[in-house]
Amino acid sequence: MASKSKDVRIEQRRVLEKKLELRLAKLAGQGVASEKAQSDPLVKKLKSQIKETNIRIAAFDKNVAQIEALKQAKEKKLAEKSAPKEVQAAPEKETKPKKKAASAEKEPKKKPAEAAEGEVPKKPRKKKEEAPAE
Repeated sequence: MASKSKDVRIEQRRVLEKKLELRLAKLAGQGVASEKAQSDPLVKKLKSQIKETNIRIAAFDKNVAQIEALKQAKEKKLAEKSAPKEVQAAPEKETKPKKKAASAEKEPKKKPAEAAEGEVPKKPRKKKEEAPAE
């Protein structure tokens, strides 16, 4: 039962269910009660194989769903990466004003003497003199 194909697993399940039906019919023909038939070793084995096959089919479906989700996420991520580049390219061209227009819009820098009343002007730092090498 080591198959990786969903169709093969479904076919295996169908065959196992058919074998189970035949076994239950045979036991019923022998006059065994249905409760006793459920404890029959062959019936238990067939039921466990059907259960295992169902688990394998569910795992296969889960993997297919996960692959689809990853594909969609990848497509979305690629779309997001390509879209911002186009959006960013257009505003950069629009935001670059001409140099003359830009300089007229800027305010002249304030000199330390023109600082606000509450602010204390910063003192220029003194350069450290290098000690003579002896």
